[in-house]
Amino acid sequence: MNAVVSTNGGASAIADETFVAPAGISDPLDFIGRRSSLEIHRMDEVDTILVSKLACGFDRDSIEGLTLLLGKISEGHLPNLKYLVFDFAHCDEAPAVAADGFDELASATARLILDAPVISIAWARTYLNGADLDFALSCSMIVADRHARFCFEADFASAVGVYGSLAQKLGFVKAERLMENGEILTAEQMQELCLVKHIVENGEGLEGAESYVRQCGRRHNASYSMFRAQRISAPPVRRHVPAPSASRRV
Repeated sequence: MNAVVSTNGGASAIADETFVAPAGISDPLDFIGRRSSLEIHRMDEVDTILVSKLACGFDRDSIEGLTLLLGKISEGHLPNLKYLVFDFAHCDEAPAVAADGFDELASATARLILDAPVISIAWARTYLNGADLDFALSCSMIVADRHARFCFEADFASAVGVYGSLAQKLGFVKAERLMENGEILTAEQMQELCLVKHIVENGEGLEGAESYVRQCGRRHNASYSMFRAQRISAPPVRRHVPAPSASRRV
C-alpha cells in the first residue's frame, strides 16, 4: 500500500513515498500519536486519512483525539482531504460505552459534510453495538467486512442517536422494531436496508479500504454533493432535550 503513515504511541512507520512535513513545520496530525486508543494511517495518494480505533467504545482519550481531528479538518488545516475513514478495528464484543463528550463528537461527525468537502466513512470490521454503532450511523456512509455484525439492542432513553439516525434513514416503525427486538444484523442484511454502502471481503484489511476509497475517488464531487444534500435535508440528530423555557415552567 502506498502513501501510508502509521502512527501509534509516538512511533511512525513510513511506507513508500508519503507526506513528510517540511523542516520547521509540524505535521498537523502529530497529536494522534499521543493517543493510545487511536492509530492513524495517511493515504495521500487517495487524499484519505484512516483512523483505527483499537478498543470498543469511546474513552475520554479517543473522544479528545477525534474531536481535535475534526476541528482541524473543519478549520481547513487539511485542505486536500477528501475522505476520513473511521476504522473500528477492535476484536471483542463488549458493550460499547462512551465517556462524556461523545454526543458532541457524534454531532460534529454528522456536521462534517457541511463544514468541509470531506466524506466520512465508518468501516465496521467485526461487531458494532452501542456507542460504536451510534457513531458509525453519524458518518456519511458505512462500509463493512463481510463477517461484521451490528447489534441494535439498546435502551431507547440512552440511545437517542441510534434511534434518531435509524428513523431518518428507515422510518420510525422500522427503527422501533430493530431496537425493540434487539436485532443483530449481518453486513448483507445491513446492505439490504441501505445502511451499509459496500462490503469489503474478509482478510483484505487496509488494502480493501484503500481500494474502495480509490474507486470512490473517481466520483468524489458527485458523492460529496449527494451526502451534503442528505445532511441538509436530515440535520444531525438532536441528542439533548432542551430545558423548558421560563414561560412554560409551572
